[in-house]
Amino acid sequence: MPENDQKKEKKKPIFEKVGLVFRNPMRVEILRELSSSSQRPVDLANKLEVERQNINYHIGALKRGGIIKTQKMEVSEEEASKLKGAIVNKVTENGKLKISYGVELTKNGKEIANQFIDPLYEEANLEEAHKKERNNKKKGGK
Repeated sequence: MPENDQKKEKKKPIFEKVGLVFRNPMRVEILRELSSSSQRPVDLANKLEVERQNINYHIGALKRGGIIKTQKMEVSEEEASKLKGAIVNKVTENGKLKISYGVELTKNGKEIANQFIDPLYEEANLEEAHKKERNNKKKGGK
């Protein structure tokens, strides 16, 4: 196989993952939200103003694509009682609880957010700022 074809084959999984994300604008929004911190699906649904069932569908697709994963933590029983929606997976020998709580970006997900999503939003925010500036100048403002 020629060297150029080998390079294309290596990049193919990356482009498939990027395609998975950009296939639906909701997935881009989910990644944008998760790029700052892990979150529970119910909180994502509220922030993005969509039904939880809709969020769960897209989270499932992003999980299957290796873009996000369930956040796993080890906490005390007291801490776990404060985490609404936490799922206890097991109790460790030292009495801590291993729980699943919310979703977070995988390494691939972080790379996609850093390379594609963050720059897109930075560009959009910059364009919006320039537009406001032009409108203010037209109105005689500062």
